[in-house]
Amino acid sequence: MDVQLSDLPQGPLRGIRVIDITSMITGPLCSQQLGDLGADVIKIEPTHGEVARWMAPPQKAGLTGFYTQMNRNKRSLTVDLKNPEGIAIIKKLVGSADILVENFRGGVPDRLGIGYEDLRLVNDKLIFVSITGFGPTGPYSHKPAYDPLAQGLVGMMHIQGMPFGGKPQLIQSAIVDKTTATTAAGVAMAALYARDRPGGTGKGQRVDVPMIDAWAANSLADMMPVDSFMPNDMQDPVPLAVLRTFETSDGFVVGMALQDNHFQNFCTALECTELLEREGMRNVGERISDFGPWLDAIGEVMTRFTTEDLLSRLDASGVPFGPVKTVREFAEDPQAKHNRTIFDVEHPEAGTLRYVRYPGHLSETPAAIYRHPPRLGEHTREVLQEAGYSPSEIDRLVQENIVGTY
Repeated sequence: MDVQLSDLPQGPLRGIRVIDITSMITGPLCSQQLGDLGADVIKIEPTHGEVARWMAPPQKAGLTGFYTQMNRNKRSLTVDLKNPEGIAIIKKLVGSADILVENFRGGVPDRLGIGYEDLRLVNDKLIFVSITGFGPTGPYSHKPAYDPLAQGLVGMMHIQGMPFGGKPQLIQSAIVDKTTATTAAGVAMAALYARDRPGGTGKGQRVDVPMIDAWAANSLADMMPVDSFMPNDMQDPVPLAVLRTFETSDGFVVGMALQDNHFQNFCTALECTELLEREGMRNVGERISDFGPWLDAIGEVMTRFTTEDLLSRLDASGVPFGPVKTVREFAEDPQAKHNRTIFDVEHPEAGTLRYVRYPGHLSETPAAIYRHPPRLGEHTREVLQEAGYSPSEIDRLVQENIVGTY
């Protein structure tokens, strides 16, 4: 990912303007991805700042570590959305926008006067991306939603818990929020293409991305085969038994030796060829019919080796195993360094900031960092002047606390 601080965006979304009225993870990460690809993202926050600005430390230069990871490549404008003049500012900005992203609870934008039906009257080319927990209609549409609620509802918690005595287990990460963010960014770009491609609609549209739908689509594809043909009398989905963590003498590894050539090479490399003749392990058909015995057997063998020795042997034999690292260890991994998956950039006030790159590697229009995360209200005057407000009008808005400045 390129670092082009202070330069004009050159990514594939150059010239696209995004209004970001979101907080926490889903919306901010969605709009950050659009910003990484070159869009001009204007982040709208309350005059006291969105909650991510005040979450747990560390905190430097008006930023928290949490806020920093989801708000680069944006300009900050603070607006009081409870004031009619604040709503008028949003509508004025929408007039020149391509995409608006919001993650209010269902119905809130309509009550504020900035719902899709309100804003399409201002700009019928606007793509209105609404991220909610459950969707805009239906029995749960009025409910607030958080990542754990979606994890519990969709069904994966039971599958995660089966290897741990059957007690449902949460994934220890805001996995639904992040999955929804990436999904929403992709759907927003699809709507852009539908609008602007030759023979396209020339119009915007409403795009709803419910968290439960995004998580189901991204987590259930390999869990649903038992229900592909209905009705059926098969048992509920179970974990993929071949997915297991293995312990070495000094750490942990993960990998797979299911195919015959991989299992044979594994046994040769780790000097346990007697397993090749053991009933239940002689071919892939036997191993698939009962995963437990052979996985237990190779797990016992691996404890005899250090992680380094084991992986060296298996790499030389073409058997796909790898280490289990911490986040900080991953940052120092040679492939991660080569890809610049995690990289550092200097900030004029906060010092060195560490980021995770945008995952797409585009050869002609690469994603890049053009702006560090903004200080609260850092670009209020700049954005309002672009929207046609005079300096005296902006001064009045600031004095009346309708907008705020850094």
